[in-house]
Amino acid sequence: ALTIFAILALALQTPAMPALAQAAITISPASPSVSVPPGGSGQTTITVSNNSITGAVDRNFSITFATPPPGLTITNPGTVFISVGSSGAFVITVTASSTIAPGVYNIIGTVTGNASGGQAAISQGFNLAVTVTGATFTPTPTTTATVGVPTITPTRGPVCRDGFEGDGNPASAKVIDINTAQERTICPAGDEDWLVFGGVAGKIYTVDISRMDPGIDLSLELFDPDLNSIAFNDDFFNRDPANPNPGDIRPRISIRIPVDGRYYVRIRDTAGRGGVNFFYVVALISESYGPTPTLVREICQDLFEPDGLPEQGKLLTSNELQEDRKLCPAGDADWVVFFGKAAKRYIIYTDSRRYRGRNVVNGETQAGADTVIILTDRDGVSLIDFNDDIPGGNSLDSQVEFTPDVDGFYFVQIKNTGDIGNQFVRYDLVLLLCLPGQTDCGRASVPGTPVVPLTPAPTGTPDNEFNLDPSATPRPTATNTPVP
Repeated sequence: ALTIFAILALALQTPAMPALAQAAITISPASPSVSVPPGGSGQTTITVSNNSITGAVDRNFSITFATPPPGLTITNPGTVFISVGSSGAFVITVTASSTIAPGVYNIIGTVTGNASGGQAAISQGFNLAVTVTGATFTPTPTTTATVGVPTITPTRGPVCRDGFEGDGNPASAKVIDINTAQERTICPAGDEDWLVFGGVAGKIYTVDISRMDPGIDLSLELFDPDLNSIAFNDDFFNRDPANPNPGDIRPRISIRIPVDGRYYVRIRDTAGRGGVNFFYVVALISESYGPTPTLVREICQDLFEPDGLPEQGKLLTSNELQEDRKLCPAGDADWVVFFGKAAKRYIIYTDSRRYRGRNVVNGETQAGADTVIILTDRDGVSLIDFNDDIPGGNSLDSQVEFTPDVDGFYFVQIKNTGDIGNQFVRYDLVLLLCLPGQTDCGRASVPGTPVVPLTPAPTGTPDNEFNLDPSATPRPTATNTPVP
């Protein structure tokens, strides 16, 4: 009995074993690798997970490395806070000197997690394989007393290389700038070329294989900053939509970038072929934000803002033209107020013809502009009249005709159909006071295009004005100035 009691007492006094670090930390990939050319640098990314085990707490994780061999430098990737059950990424940058010998160098790294509150640190080791590419460096032999001329036999380097190698993985991807092209080769068989570029959120980018030598069939794959595949193309036959060519097997990717960041492109032969004569040209094309105009807030407001409420409405006088109004941003509403005299006839209309683009759509209305006019009573609330499109007119502009019963200030609201708005939706607003008995009053009766241009064209000076012959004095020519 005494023996059993002693055993139980010892068991109760033995402290619980702490959680193993191997169970608390997971490193992916378990054995990371990176390729570095002599005189260059390369990067690799590892993911550290703070596993949810008994006793786990939030920690600050850091990575240290054993002293690397001469000629290699590893940049400290810094400290990352990782909560329990979450992961964090570390970007490891390795730089090689120009004289280091090619080969594989194994460097021991240690991931350490520290926590506040007296919690013990945890750690996990791993091996970082650094591959130095290129031909073997052969130092220049020193002069010795040996009779005869020493023979130097250089080690033969790879002959299957273009000017961008090595670029066989994301860590060694070479930068391609927008609106530039690079001539590359797929060599040897199974070769992959990786490119990287900085993408701006919302912009459209196109990666195109504009030339591809016979014998290869390339594919393109686009990866986001976290190396998730977001686009892929093997053959793109519709370069000319009017004349599709099913025989065109050159790949192409066009995509609107979702977020700012570094994006990676992988190019390889679909059958794993490669050779010294398999050349191609890849181009990166930036197409700005595409056909949809991007809001520029600096020029969104016109000279009449703020006018989004009836009490902010600007005064519109009889026979006045208010030019260059904007329905911007989306949902914008313009209010004006005018004085109406009982029994007189007023016509209020919008005119967007002068702001039309080079392509005439819907008569002469600016693309995007489909105005709506709402006329309210003197309280700014009670609806008197409403119009979307001018009756009988070839236009999406609006027009309201009004004869007041009593004198007073009346309110008018102008909006765009669907509350669409941007800095390109512009219009003029006109209030006409018709003469008694006048039948041709109103915008619908205005023939042709407006005579007032948006931007006056520069006027040149006639050559004969500088004629030095005193007998040839030029006479000025009368010019009729159009009235808006």
